[in-house]
Amino acid sequence: MLSSQIHLRNQWLSLLYHNHQGWLMGWLRKKLGCPHHAADISQDTFSRLLAQDDIPDIREPRAYLLVTANRLMINEFRKRQVEQETLQAVALLNADDSSHSPETICSARQLLAQVLLMLSEELDEKARRALLLARVDGMGYREIAATMQVSESSVKQYLSRALVHCHARLYPGAP
Repeated sequence: MLSSQIHLRNQWLSLLYHNHQGWLMGWLRKKLGCPHHAADISQDTFSRLLAQDDIPDIREPRAYLLVTANRLMINEFRKRQVEQETLQAVALLNADDSSHSPETICSARQLLAQVLLMLSEELDEKARRALLLARVDGMGYREIAATMQVSESSVKQYLSRALVHCHARLYPGAP
């Protein structure tokens, strides 16, 4: 982009933010009932615009912002729903109850595998690969180190980073 295009884009975004951010925050606060969550969704909505290379042709800015914010809220709801289902699956698998059918246990394990894959997609390549080798393939540190051609201490760092990330995603706000 030429510097004049960048300047024009920045002016447009600044004006859009200045004219509509307060209104969007108010709408999100009413919808979500939480000012902090509303602030996060509002920020993500405008971040989507920042991530675009070109200035989109927006004739109705509020409608555009509402659609973007609604999509973000739907995505957040789906993530929370998956997290809740995961916690239930973990509780099911950890329960010492032999009354669960093989189909129920298999379904819970499949859900956990899907969640693990989703969480691993948020990780950098090395941490993701180490996590999948450990949790899916059942490899130990030494095997993972040999496969990835790194030291065992590097494997421990990758797995630690991955597990901290997964814990933070599954248990937000926990120490």
